[in-house]
Amino acid sequence: MQLNSLKNTIEELILSHEDDQRLYHNLAHTLDVLEAAERLISHTGIDTETALLIRAAALLHETGMTVSPKNHEEASVEIAKRILLDHGFNTDQIIRIAELILATKMPQKPFDLASKIICDADLDYLGRADYFIIAHKLRLEWILRDGFTDDLTEWYQTQIEFLENHQYFTAAAENLREKEKQHNLFLVKKLLNSSS
Repeated sequence: MQLNSLKNTIEELILSHEDDQRLYHNLAHTLDVLEAAERLISHTGIDTETALLIRAAALLHETGMTVSPKNHEEASVEIAKRILLDHGFNTDQIIRIAELILATKMPQKPFDLASKIICDADLDYLGRADYFIIAHKLRLEWILRDGFTDDLTEWYQTQIEFLENHQYFTAAAENLREKEKQHNLFLVKKLLNSSS
């Protein structure tokens, strides 16, 4: 089972389907989620087998965007089923990876520690100093791809609602990211109040 060869395959797949509208759901996001998952794995002491499956799910969870933004998690599962056998994963592992990918669908629905880790890794940026840079990449992607309004007031209202309703599921993510997430929420509210 070769995680590095899987990573290379995923990188090639995503890069071969790059487009100017996918400013958030791209290779940078995939690698960011993998890095966040690694950090959470190291803080939870999860077993080696489960850690491998989380890493694989992190690499695969956005591949469906190469097919369609709508229901891309389900498309990611279909891609996972096609390529994971070639990388030494067995049927049971592939089923488990598929479950982890589907847990990241909004609204997130984690069901165990592994799925909590992948969900927290997927939204790790909410509690980081680069939150505004990444969030605005998502905003621009929505504007270009989905016709989302370019009204900043509406964007900040959306972000306030999302940040207020979001929760990290693992103690590790909460310890690492919740304080900064609350600070980001404070800043978004301040920006919204200053623009009205």
